[in-house]
Amino acid sequence: MVIVVAISDSEQSRAVAARADELARAFDDELALIHVIEETEYTRIVEKQSTARETGTGSVEDTAAAQAAEGLDEVMSVDYDVIGRVGNPGKKVVEYAAEVDARYLVIGGRARSPVGKALFGSVAQSILLNTERPVVAVPAAE
Repeated sequence: MVIVVAISDSEQSRAVAARADELARAFDDELALIHVIEETEYTRIVEKQSTARETGTGSVEDTAAAQAAEGLDEVMSVDYDVIGRVGNPGKKVVEYAAEVDARYLVIGGRARSPVGKALFGSVAQSILLNTERPVVAVPAAE
């Protein structure tokens, strides 16, 4: 089976990936690290690439996902795939987990005030509320 790991370009991704690595070893599962960029970020990256006239070999999604996964090799002991998507992060992570029939979803979380959650939403909250799969939430380091 596959364990799906939601990563971002934050420091917390290292802790999330390390926990997922432990699970993958325990269950002898594959790992799929997914990074989702929102449409506005996608547009910014495309404009930046076209302004710099870069000629990359991969898609913008793959490039963003690879950047988010930089440095994770240090905490990973099993092989993993890196997947990039564009859209609503919570929705795309849940869709991908269903697509690959994931055993677990591993996500990070951070403390937010109730007002912050109401105003800005929470990707972790969206995933927890919209998936039927078991979720392992890795708290942010204090």
